[in-house]
Amino acid sequence: MRAFITAFAFIALSQTAHADAVDVLTKAETKTYEAWGKLPLTERAVTFITGPSQGYGMYQDKQSSIFKVGEKIITYVEPIGYSWKELPGDMYEMNFVSDLLFKTESGEVVTDQKGFAKNVLQSHNANMEFSMDFTLTLTGVPAGKYKLQYTIHDMSGNQTSVVEQDVTIVE
Repeated sequence: MRAFITAFAFIALSQTAHADAVDVLTKAETKTYEAWGKLPLTERAVTFITGPSQGYGMYQDKQSSIFKVGEKIITYVEPIGYSWKELPGDMYEMNFVSDLLFKTESGEVVTDQKGFAKNVLQSHNANMEFSMDFTLTLTGVPAGKYKLQYTIHDMSGNQTSVVEQDVTIVE
């Protein structure tokens, strides 16, 4: 009987400790969401990658802005400060439309594409970890120095952010 009471007390205490820990975490998350709501749309990470990412934070950094003629240019972006649209069924939506501007170092426009990429995610959570890959395949572009610009539109929060990268194309 004494062993049963001891086991029951241990289970009750561990459930209380678990509930306390979840409560502490929930309060910390609430403060994080409050701070997030004060951020403008911006990016935590922007980098060229060697191939498509496998998810948030799961990518191989290219560690260079030099690309061979015809090589795919893949940019990995982690936006922050975006908004969520509440949907029926306790769902949230993150919705981004991105424009592409690619120009020579002197400013001559090579390509300008509105709505180049659309990234939408629906989730039961207001996710703070979200990433996007932008893949650009250029044909007929000669070797030289270029400016790559993505304008990211947060369709759920009516915000815009601009990402710029220098690119060098070599033979």
